[in-house]
Amino acid sequence: MRAWLRRLVRVPVFGAYFLTIFVQANLRVAWEVLTPGTAMRAGIVRVPIHTASDWETMLLANAISLTPGTLSLEVSLDGRALYVHALFIDSREALEADIADLERRLLWALR
Repeated sequence: MRAWLRRLVRVPVFGAYFLTIFVQANLRVAWEVLTPGTAMRAGIVRVPIHTASDWETMLLANAISLTPGTLSLEVSLDGRALYVHALFIDSREALEADIADLERRLLWALR
């Protein structure tokens, strides 16, 4: 029962965090569309993940894909990495850190 009570608090906290990054990503994509020139550096990056189940991997991949400017393409055969297409890659390390933070917060909410 305690796990459910914990999730009752943690899931809305994650939802608020996700809403924040969702709005930020929308604003960045909208700015790119509305301004001339391009600041995009698109690419595909292999991002290591630490999920323990297919359910967690699916939720993480969907959260990434729901965020404008990013798309989960594939899970590696061993299940330890996601291939992510991003429109704005400032650096590979920064993208990996952003997704690691999303994953950490998602797993905190679920476990």
